[in-house]
Amino acid sequence: LISMSKANGLTTPNVVICGGGPGGLLTSILLNNIGIKSTVLEEASEPDEWSSKSYSMNLNERGKNALDRGGCLGSIMEVGNEKTCSYFVDGITGNIKTVPRKDSTSSIGLTRPLLVECIEKIAISLPHVTLRRGAGVSRVTEDDKGLGGLKVHLKDGTIFSATNVIGADGKWSKVRECFKSLNSQANLVSCSGFGLLMFGKSTPKGFEKNDGTYIIFPPDEYIPKDFYLIASPLTNGGMTLAMVCSDSITGRYPWLQPEAELKPKDIGIGGWKDEISLEKSEREDTDAALSAHLEKLFQEIVPAFHAVVNKDFYKSARIQRRASWLQMSAEEGKDVSYSTEDGRVTLIGDAAHAMTASMGEGGNCAMESAVKLADAVILTMKEKGETTCTVNTLNEAFLKFGLSRPKEVQPIQEMSATRNNK
Repeated sequence: LISMSKANGLTTPNVVICGGGPGGLLTSILLNNIGIKSTVLEEASEPDEWSSKSYSMNLNERGKNALDRGGCLGSIMEVGNEKTCSYFVDGITGNIKTVPRKDSTSSIGLTRPLLVECIEKIAISLPHVTLRRGAGVSRVTEDDKGLGGLKVHLKDGTIFSATNVIGADGKWSKVRECFKSLNSQANLVSCSGFGLLMFGKSTPKGFEKNDGTYIIFPPDEYIPKDFYLIASPLTNGGMTLAMVCSDSITGRYPWLQPEAELKPKDIGIGGWKDEISLEKSEREDTDAALSAHLEKLFQEIVPAFHAVVNKDFYKSARIQRRASWLQMSAEEGKDVSYSTEDGRVTLIGDAAHAMTASMGEGGNCAMESAVKLADAVILTMKEKGETTCTVNTLNEAFLKFGLSRPKEVQPIQEMSATRNNK
């Protein structure tokens, strides 16, 4: 048992953050800046476990402002691509049309692992942050000694005691699962449509500009319009390629049928990698067949793009499960809350408000939630005249955050799901 602190209201809190993604790591930095100790538990043994074979994400104003609060924005701007436009590509002719961004400011494009790496470097340099990798959380329980604390159990049998726990452990959150008041609100909702992801180590000729995202469309005469491609150049010279599909496409191309929904017993085993991993399947014949089918489809429908794409893209292709989002709803007469009723546990990011990728807001909202949580702590300390945060104050802050944050982020979830279903 790794002891963290006594849990009565007069002691200094020690927080365990379950999940070392962008939201969890940023939270640890912001808590450090308030003088609150935290331990981040992350299942992945190495920061580059997913390598460069990961989806590309765009940081908008929401995400950039959150990272700026944590002092991380400068290092991320050095390694990311500034996105100022979109490139619309005719799949038949290869003609490219530049469309400037509607937003007044640019976004930053980079892979998730690179974002994690940048935030992590800052987090581990801070005096009140401890990062434990290779630490997969299995469950969270209440202290059996009646001290009001919590125990975080790892898969290897190690136990951390804590005054407070933050679940930043994704859509299939183990933290959320362990508390009835949180899990009873949660419902995973599947959407129509799905995606197929590819990765190439080199950028196709004519797609070298990294100041925008390339969107490749089938020709106007291609009916029905049931797919398009999004190509995102990476800073390492590679490119991620997403094929966004409507369900109707599987009628003509049965080999594009997405994987079945996860069975209850499997939920959470693979975490976010279940949906966006590019790891190879165990059957080489299946991979080879998908590659061949996909190459033929591209050659027929978007020949100009097929002509410049390396065959490695097709070999890396993985069909993803249908998009889903986390709908949180409360009993009649109650408000949705991301925190337990005693304020000792709260959820951020996908653990609280997982959303579809259609608007690119998931990661940005997760990091914004880290800021909102820190702001709730700062405000509560100010109201109580504290210069050092106590456990009781942290509990009150978690409660405030838990009740206020859903009102801000749930409309974004709903808009994203609606767009996904169009």
